[in-house]
Amino acid sequence: MNPDERQRSADTGEQQAHARIAAALARLVKPDAVTVPHPYLTRHLAHHAALGEALDDSHVPPGLLPWVSGDAVRGLLGLPHARRANREWLTAWAAIEPYVQDADLPSRCSSLHLAYTALRFPGVPRHDLPQEAAEFAGSRLCVLWSQWAPPSNVLATLSRRSLSLATAEGPDGAQLLVVGSESGGIELIDTATGTPVGDRIPAHDGDVRCLFFVAHSTGDGALVSGSTDGTVRVWDTVRGTLLDHMTFGGRTWTAAVAGYRDGAGTLTVAAVNGGGAVKLWREHSEELHLADMSAHPLEQAAFALGLAIGPGGRQLLLGAGRTLKVWDTADHRLLHEYPVGAPVRCLTETTVPGWVATGHSDGSITLWDTASGLQAIFRGEGEPVTALAALRIDGSDLLAAAGSGSTIDLWDMDTRHRTGQLTGHTDAMTALRTISADDCDRLASTARDNTVRLWDTHSIRHAIRGTATAPAALAAAITPESVATPLLAVNYSTAQTQVWDTLTGAVTGSFGRDSKHASSALNWAPEHEGRRLLLWAASDHSIRSWDPVRGAAAGVLLKGHSRPIHALASTAACDGRRLAISGDDFTVRLWDLDRERPLQQWRHPYTVRTVAAASDGVSADWFASGSADGTVRLWAATDHAPKKVLYCRQGIINAVAINTGTSPLPPFLASGGDDRTVRIWDLRTLEPIGEPLRGHTAAVEAIATWTTSADVARSYVASSSRDGTIRVWDATTSCCILRLATGNPVHTLSVRPSGESVNKVVLAMAGAAGVAVLELDLEDPSPTK
Repeated sequence: MNPDERQRSADTGEQQAHARIAAALARLVKPDAVTVPHPYLTRHLAHHAALGEALDDSHVPPGLLPWVSGDAVRGLLGLPHARRANREWLTAWAAIEPYVQDADLPSRCSSLHLAYTALRFPGVPRHDLPQEAAEFAGSRLCVLWSQWAPPSNVLATLSRRSLSLATAEGPDGAQLLVVGSESGGIELIDTATGTPVGDRIPAHDGDVRCLFFVAHSTGDGALVSGSTDGTVRVWDTVRGTLLDHMTFGGRTWTAAVAGYRDGAGTLTVAAVNGGGAVKLWREHSEELHLADMSAHPLEQAAFALGLAIGPGGRQLLLGAGRTLKVWDTADHRLLHEYPVGAPVRCLTETTVPGWVATGHSDGSITLWDTASGLQAIFRGEGEPVTALAALRIDGSDLLAAAGSGSTIDLWDMDTRHRTGQLTGHTDAMTALRTISADDCDRLASTARDNTVRLWDTHSIRHAIRGTATAPAALAAAITPESVATPLLAVNYSTAQTQVWDTLTGAVTGSFGRDSKHASSALNWAPEHEGRRLLLWAASDHSIRSWDPVRGAAAGVLLKGHSRPIHALASTAACDGRRLAISGDDFTVRLWDLDRERPLQQWRHPYTVRTVAAASDGVSADWFASGSADGTVRLWAATDHAPKKVLYCRQGIINAVAINTGTSPLPPFLASGGDDRTVRIWDLRTLEPIGEPLRGHTAAVEAIATWTTSADVARSYVASSSRDGTIRVWDATTSCCILRLATGNPVHTLSVRPSGESVNKVVLAMAGAAGVAVLELDLEDPSPTK
């Protein structure tokens, strides 16, 4: 037996040993997630299974997953994780793993239960679910019906907004992704597991706008960072220490950085500032002022910098402003200068030797031959291209481009056509980076949604083939308790509205497909003469109605708003049915639904993002609106001026909800804002109740509130955030009793009592990942983290 055969035999033996260990350990796991497993199982079982090529649901049972610490499951599966037979539970856990982090056991069990049922049984109503999906020990929910798809490619969730990316080499040669944040910090993330490497580096006093890694044959690579504070710094990524520090004089910022080594391994750092000054700092040498680039006349502060390999393997430095300049890094000679048509926002080397690409403020992309100046222009859709990355997939040279939207466009360099689009981020893109390996390229992306995502060859092929993805749900509303058959109305990004029977999973009605503008506002009007209508905001800013019984448009048509409508709220008030409407025209309008006539027009100084309406049905009605001005205003139907202006100190107010139920608390209002908090206000004293509810790591998007009708009534508030979680709070104690990882932001929440128990509630949620209807059981209100 030769050495290679002996090594293969040893490797096979080791693999089989790990598989046997995993199988033996799996037999020690109890079938439920409530029983505490041995710490060795939680830390090492998944790792043994991975080493034994036995990473599946049999070797890592579902009951263990909520307890798993050790190696991240999503990293062991590989990102993005593809669904495979006997890996359904593992795949579900990997989808929500970045979001549960330090959550308690009931929250982790509930999150896993939702993810598994949503991924494995989309559109299947509860009564048709198999036992393992209908119930999961330790979970406080059951899924009544869902069309929800958690993301499968989230590498990491971030506590701070990221602005720049780079790849680097870490300890033991591990491939790292470097993330620069708007708070001046730098974080290192293992691209295999998504786990942080070392502590966050407090690198700059301003935003870290640009990063560049320079490798070294010894393994001691250098990370170059540039910031809005006007500094450039060089870091040792293995030790996390500062190697060097440079600065631009005057009040300016660092626009772009690059770095390279000469034949002797000496490092040179290049940077351009907001005024177009290009400087070089050579290791153990003085700085060199290379050039002053002229600004483009259409944008005075648009400059970019990059490297490329030219003819004969010569390394080139490129700078873009009014022109594209090409320097030889060996002697700093200016080789070429080419005119630029539109201001340059970004620059990258491509996978074709000698060619670079620039992204422009007019939405176009230009390919440049650095030797001849030959150009090929890709025409975009007008939004500035702020990030570019080049990658090679299946022999095709591609460019990934992103701007102010949440999608990534894929361009084929050979055909000069856009060939696909990557969707999944839920806010504006901020950076792209290619992660190169021996066998394939992957794409890393980050956005204002505070996630880092990885796109592998399979997902990029999927996008190129144009395989349709499910449309995002912009809003959902479930019928209230008086309706025997719960109906869920959903507005989709395709401008279509569908009404679902949540008991059967069937679509009972659909309308709006021909509209070009999707609506994000809808509401079930209070019942009138045995009929309940669905109200929705049309593209002409009117309110229209739909009759679920007839399956056709109804006669209600309310007009008045001059700009898009944000929210609708209705109530059976003391003297008739009322509808409140808020919109971009800075107004709230109150309508008498019985007579279809306007009652009031109330004003804010800015956009009114949310509205709420409620009544005790006897003597008190409440109407509230939340605005971009940071206030919540309370209104009376008979007055033009607000009863009270609440200065919430929550930034933009995105959500309000009113609770009139009988409980230890008086009637109250809950508000959620951009500062990540929820506040509860006493509607009698108009003062806050307790301290703000803290825990979300991003802006609060939606709020719902309810009171149980048990012997000891309790009031609850549910809040959803851009951080990909829903939190349920006990309004009396201000404690979070459930933290549900959804993996994607939820835009709207609505509730109705459950018919099964006075302690249960039905919660409907809608967001970028779809829609789901859950039944929550909150009988054990123990606090959670």
